[in-house]
Amino acid sequence: MVPMEEPGSKHGASVTSPRLGCSTISFRRRVLPEALALIDSLGIEGIDLGGLPGVCDHVPTPLVDEGPGIADAVLASGLATWGLNVDPGPLNDPALDHDTLVRRATPLVELASRLGSLLIVPCGAQSRSPFTTETEDLRRIADNLAVLADLSSTSGVRLVTEGLHHFRFCHSEDRALALLELVPTEVAGFVYDVSHVVASGTDEIAFADQVADRTEHVHLRDAVPETASGPGDINLSIGRGRADFARLVETLEGRGYQGRYVLELETHDVDEADRVPVAAQARDTIAGLLT
Repeated sequence: MVPMEEPGSKHGASVTSPRLGCSTISFRRRVLPEALALIDSLGIEGIDLGGLPGVCDHVPTPLVDEGPGIADAVLASGLATWGLNVDPGPLNDPALDHDTLVRRATPLVELASRLGSLLIVPCGAQSRSPFTTETEDLRRIADNLAVLADLSSTSGVRLVTEGLHHFRFCHSEDRALALLELVPTEVAGFVYDVSHVVASGTDEIAFADQVADRTEHVHLRDAVPETASGPGDINLSIGRGRADFARLVETLEGRGYQGRYVLELETHDVDEADRVPVAAQARDTIAGLLT
């Protein structure tokens, strides 16, 4: 059994920011009510709610029935939901037809609407190889994002995509930028995930400058880049990788970014018993940059 913090224990911040949140993915090994309680103990008021296959099941994949449990647990926690980070299917897969996509996405949109959150979706399948060609796969992702945007907008939900993901089809700077060329702002915004950008070998500062005008949400975790001798590592605690968070925040803020930053600490370098105090350190580091 994973050790649990004492109920009501607080890890108070010396510095806080209303723009800094925490994803439940940070505590993916805990059941949802426990994850929410731990985030609350950090003095953080906003969350991303995670539901990604193989990563976090706080929102099941697929979500067949929202079941009052998920929304009720989040609303009862008093935490504000900023993003619903979920996967309605591999958006570049020709086998994912329109009706199937809508059927899978509808309960996710309904949950996002009830919680008043963004709908965050990945940028294709968990493979870098195209189903057909790179060009056709990018076009298919763009077309399916348009389907999701139409569905979301009818419920007052804003769609955003994590458009550069080290383990998804859009794994590189080139593919991420090509996708943005195909997806206008009115269809979807961009989620900038620092760890995936760094792991891809992309200069995270230069890339932030390029995409700042499309960025609507930021995920924070440290990483080291992919090299000829091995894959990148996206699962490092803040300060233990290569990311320059101070310059990143300075760059985004200098380009007019006024959105939120979310700790998504799905890290593999921390014992579970130490996860909360390490998250508190990350909170203080990033909140200090935002103050």
